[in-house]
This record gives sequence, C-alpha cells and structure tokens, in this order.
Amino acid sequence: MKNLLLKDCKSILTIREDADDLIGIISNKSILIEDERIKRIADYSKLDVDSKIEVIDCSNKIVMPGYVDSHTHLIFGKSRVDEYAASLTMSAEDVKKAVGLVGLASSMYSTKNATDEELLQTSLKKLNRMLKTGTTTVEIKSGYGIDKENELRQLRIIKEIKKHTPQTILSTYLGAHYFDVEMGKENYIQYMIDEVMPVVKEENLAEFCDVWCDDGYYTAEDSRKILSAGLEFGMLPTLHTECYSAIGGARVGAELKAANVGHLNYLEDEDIDVLRDNGVVGILIPGTDFSVKHHRPFNPRPMIDKGLTIAIATNLNPGNWIESMPLAMAMACRNHGMTPEEAIRAATLGGAKALKIEKDYGSIEEGKFADIQILESDSYKNCIYKIGVNEVDKVIKKGKIVFEN
Repeated sequence: MKNLLLKDCKSILTIREDADDLIGIISNKSILIEDERIKRIADYSKLDVDSKIEVIDCSNKIVMPGYVDSHTHLIFGKSRVDEYAASLTMSAEDVKKAVGLVGLASSMYSTKNATDEELLQTSLKKLNRMLKTGTTTVEIKSGYGIDKENELRQLRIIKEIKKHTPQTILSTYLGAHYFDVEMGKENYIQYMIDEVMPVVKEENLAEFCDVWCDDGYYTAEDSRKILSAGLEFGMLPTLHTECYSAIGGARVGAELKAANVGHLNYLEDEDIDVLRDNGVVGILIPGTDFSVKHHRPFNPRPMIDKGLTIAIATNLNPGNWIESMPLAMAMACRNHGMTPEEAIRAATLGGAKALKIEKDYGSIEEGKFADIQILESDSYKNCIYKIGVNEVDKVIKKGKIVFEN
C-alpha cells in the first residue's frame, strides 16, 4: 500500500472533540497518511515527504471524515416497494388487502426464503453504493429471522460480508426485533438467552445486542432481561426505543450504560439528562420519520441543548430504503431543525461514539485511521444542500483509495 499525502487541502473538517464550531474546520493544511493512519496534519512545507508517497492535490477540495452509519438493517430479502407505494395513498388496512403480507412479516418471509449467496450479493451492492457517497463504516443488524437458524444465518453472512468490502462492518444481534408468537414472548426471551446467545458468543458473531422496546413488542423490563443477558455473552446493549411511546427503554439503556438508543420520538426531557450522564448516544433516524410520515417527528433541539451526544443514521431497511447519509443529514436539517454542522458531526464522530469506536474513527486527527472522503465542492454545506447530488471525488479507507470518481 502506498502512503498518501493530501496536499494543501482547501478545507479540512477535522470534527475534533473540542471543536468550538463542531466541525473543527482548518484551511490550507496537508495530511500525511502512513500505514493506514493519519501521521501528521501540517503545512506542506513542514512535512517530510519522499518520492514514493502518492500526492493528491486537494487545493480545491473539501476533506472530511467518512460517514459512520450506526444503525441499519442492511441484510434482507426482497424489497417492499409495492407496500410502500400503496401506503402513499391508502390506509394500512387497504394496503394489506392490496399487497398481502406487509411489514416485518414480509421482510422475515423474503429473508428466510433468500439464499445465502443472494443475501451476500445484495448486501454488498448496497454497501458499494453507500461507499460512493462517503460511508466508510456501517453497523448491520440481524432481526429478520426470529428463530435460531435464521438469526444465526444472518449474523454469519454479516461476518462473511466483512471479508468482501473495504468498509468497517459492525454486527448486532437483534433477535428481539419481534418474537415467536406460537412460542410466546416469555419463552422466546429465554430461548434467545439459552439457545442463541451462546452460539453468538462462541462464533464471535456480534458486538452488540439490540431490542425493539415499544408497545406490542418488548417492555422496559423485558429489554432489561435480554440486554443484561447479552452483556454476559459479551454484547454491548443498544435499543430501538421511545419511537411510538414513552415506554421507559431509554432509562434501561442508561442503567445498563448502553452504547446507543435509537429513534427517540417520545424521549422525555428528564431522560435526556439520564442518557447524557451515563454516556449513552442518541441515534436519530430522519429517514424513517419521513418514510412512515411519523405523526411525532423526533426533536433534536432539547437533546443538543442538554449536551446529549447524538448520531444520525439511515436505518436502511425494506420499509425505509435509504442508503445515503447525506440524504439523512439533509432531512435532519430541513425537517428537524439541525444545523449543517450539527448534522455533519452527528454523521461522523457521533456515529463513531454510538458504536464505541471513536478512538480510531469519526474524525481527522493524528493517530486515527485514515477514513476520509474528498469532495469536489465549493462548500461543506453542500452535503445537506445539494439533495441527491454526490460530490464525492475520492474515498480513502484505512489509508487506501477505495473509490475514485
């Protein structure tokens, strides 16, 4: 692998932890990359550059970290395009009559009936498109099996995906996306703990354990039991919670010092303090609020004002097919009142913190992995302004150019 020099960058968005402007913007500096990591950021004249280094002229470029997409359901079978299209003009009851199998049940059916190779190849195609828009790190959940065989199958395919993409992939066991109705919820919880989690640990299949904590799914107490067991099997807790009700999942996440909690449409003000004080990151998902036309869109302002670390994620799934982090960021700004700087920070360093990998990822700083996107753009704000326009010129992953436009 050649070492790289990004010479005379017009603007670098460092996203340093202590950046007063949130994005840590600096101008006319160069970045020396050696052995996958950022060795030095300085004036070009102060860098020791030998003839073997590949030099990239960035004098008219904007340089920023790769996006960290911290919440996706990327591995699934067929799309639900007919269901989505029908939902634009029909009631939920009429959609079901017109389409048949809908929602989670539809995704479970199509995923179970897809071959391993089909799931692998379709997942890699999505990841490749995400890479081209600057996403260098992606979290992927299981959750379309709700049985031992298919949950483990999805996790094993995610493990295989890691071998075939340059992106950093993190895996989450979401057996508690729903439950086996015939088995019953209580029995299914014990089944996950006794039958599935030991295999997940033995094969090292997941960094995180997730629960859908909401009305009709899992209660706060259910979630505490599942996630506590997950911790014993080496998986950090995460939750889908407070999406359609203030059910108390955020407090469970705080109690267990979860890596992150996501959705948060019904997050109460006092719970923001508890999450912040326990180092839990709030993941905001503007694409889903758009896709389902949520009657109560999340409100990031109290979270930001109270100092809660937040991330923005796509929540890519068959009912919310959004692969582009810039699109999610644009929605967060226009529909939810975030600033461009807040959105950029949430999509990079915030995402890294949500996955507990901020030591190595999420910002452009000496010693961190060189996960960088180079933009052919006259303003960093274009990533939330030019909707549907991709200005990514190059993507660098761990010091290697992995995409070039």
